[in-house]
Amino acid sequence: MEIKKNNSGKSWNNAGSVIIFLLLFSIMAASNVTAPIYELYALKYHFGPFIITDIFAIYVLMLIPSLLFWGQYSDKHGRKLPIAIGVIMELIGLLSFLFARNVYMLFLARAFMGLASGAIAGPASALLFNYNRRAGAVLTSIGTSAGTATGPLLGGIMAQYLPYPFRLVYLLSIILVLLPAMAMYPLKDISTKNPKLILHFPSIDREVIRPFLLSSFVAFGAWSITAFFMSLAPVYIIKLSGLNSIAIGGIIVFLMLGIASIFQIISLKFKIQNSMFSGMVFIIFAIVFILIAIIRNSLYIFIAGTLLAGIGQGFAFTGATREIKAIAPPEKTGDMLANYYIIIYTGVGLPVILLGLLDKIIGLLQGIIFYGLAFIAFSMVIGFLLIMEDFKD
Repeated sequence: MEIKKNNSGKSWNNAGSVIIFLLLFSIMAASNVTAPIYELYALKYHFGPFIITDIFAIYVLMLIPSLLFWGQYSDKHGRKLPIAIGVIMELIGLLSFLFARNVYMLFLARAFMGLASGAIAGPASALLFNYNRRAGAVLTSIGTSAGTATGPLLGGIMAQYLPYPFRLVYLLSIILVLLPAMAMYPLKDISTKNPKLILHFPSIDREVIRPFLLSSFVAFGAWSITAFFMSLAPVYIIKLSGLNSIAIGGIIVFLMLGIASIFQIISLKFKIQNSMFSGMVFIIFAIVFILIAIIRNSLYIFIAGTLLAGIGQGFAFTGATREIKAIAPPEKTGDMLANYYIIIYTGVGLPVILLGLLDKIIGLLQGIIFYGLAFIAFSMVIGFLLIMEDFKD
């Protein structure tokens, strides 16, 4: 695999890194502006937590096949076309939200956004790695988390304090996506000497399968707790605070992922294994605090759990992404990132689906308690495996 040369050299790569980072940020922000607004949609179209979880699930169901195809395509034919198609899909999703007239349009919008994220996540991350091997991992994780944090904040504040809560936020999101997308046009792409594309389920080389799976499940854990904050936490925050405010839900999500973005940078001072282990420990304590807060109806304990969750997410996700960057062969970066993101987005979708089912079977409160305890057990197993891996080194 070769990178096409340009007279601008290193400075051109730096400019490309910034543009791709901003694109990742804007796509993730636009894809998540709706998180605190689902409460308004639920009132408008008369649905409950189960439909909210289904709307999140359709995003993941569309994202995974998109990841599988475009990750492989980008390794052979370049990164820019998948990214461009992803931008178009994202814009269609935003327009579907903008003109939504019923709950089915919400599902359609999220489906297009899932296709968009699948087309963009792997190729954009691979392009960042190619432009800047040293900083690519942290730029990927910060762009993803900071964008995911900013979207709900914008959505919550604009829906609460500005007119047209179902319109203005999507118009702003369209602008945010278009600006870095247009700046991408002159960027150099990645080419390969063997452009023949043979679709396959992405494989991982045997010698890296163990560190790949371990780091991927760490990222799974980091984004599973994030998914709770993106879907059902705003509902609980409104209940615990006693404030009928859409903005407060967005602020809590922003607080969690904003803290995560800060600790993603701090985690660079740690060894990769230590970063991942620290992340899982903080996530365990975060879940304990959140469960106590929900049982005791305490907003302050919930906020403490939110801070711990942000610290844990920052350490865990960046550590895992750094490990993937370290073990990924350049000619298979897109393939490996596709597998990595499939596991991550399974972590986004599966827990939310389970919470929706548990809400139907035993009620949302009991469902969150059951899920929280199971997730603590999962996190402890991953932490134990990280310790064992560290001893082997």
